[in-house]
Amino acid sequence: MTQQATTKAGRGLDPVTQWGLVIEGFQITNKKLHRAVADALSLDPAEAETLLRLTRSPERRMPMAALAREAAFSTGGFTKIADRLAKRDLAVRNPCADDRRVVYLELTAAGVKLADELHDLVADIVRKTYIDVLGADRAKMVAEAMAELREANATL
Repeated sequence: MTQQATTKAGRGLDPVTQWGLVIEGFQITNKKLHRAVADALSLDPAEAETLLRLTRSPERRMPMAALAREAAFSTGGFTKIADRLAKRDLAVRNPCADDRRVVYLELTAAGVKLADELHDLVADIVRKTYIDVLGADRAKMVAEAMAELREANATL
């Protein structure tokens, strides 16, 4: 088996190289996705991630602390992201009626529209750069394996 075939199959590689290939494959594909999003919708990766999380959330809103935690942002860094989205009229902050310590970030009508466009664009890019490359079955297997890793390693 040639080195290229060995690399493609992932066999015969030491654990560090295997993990490096996972990370490199993700990073280069993710950079391509974020470049396309920035070009098409003028969103940076943090803004895009926030909009996608909000659009998948009930009532298209989430507590800001939970959003920051899920996206692995510091609360201070996330405040800047929320400020940028608010300045563009894509999201607003709303206090929780039951707990004054909680502030929600909620999509505006313009935010919903842009988030829907973003979702469609990302779905198209993911199909072209991930699913079409690996095939539907292998892409699903990778996603399931990564979900399993997330669950197994969620507690730090």
